[in-house]
Amino acid sequence: MPTMRENPQATMTISQRENQYGTPEPQIEICLAKGAHYRLVSATLHKLAADVEMATPVRENWIVQTESLHDGRGRVYLELSDGTSYEAERGMAMLRNLVG
Repeated sequence: MPTMRENPQATMTISQRENQYGTPEPQIEICLAKGAHYRLVSATLHKLAADVEMATPVRENWIVQTESLHDGRGRVYLELSDGTSYEAERGMAMLRNLVG
């Protein structure tokens, strides 16, 4: 089973959304080849979430979450603890450093 790094059609996009309550959610969205098996999507999300957890400074209190979307897509996002713009900026900076 090819990993995301071995799949030239795979992409990762860093962005920020808002949840249903208007709280920022820094995220990394993945997009694998159309029709990618859900296990590949799930495994990719879990590995990326583990990388995010390992890169998160101990002082941060956000929760790393995953969401599998449809058609080879999914996202790893930060559920912020206080939801301030400052916390969101720190989260975005950490995600950018992680992905490059």
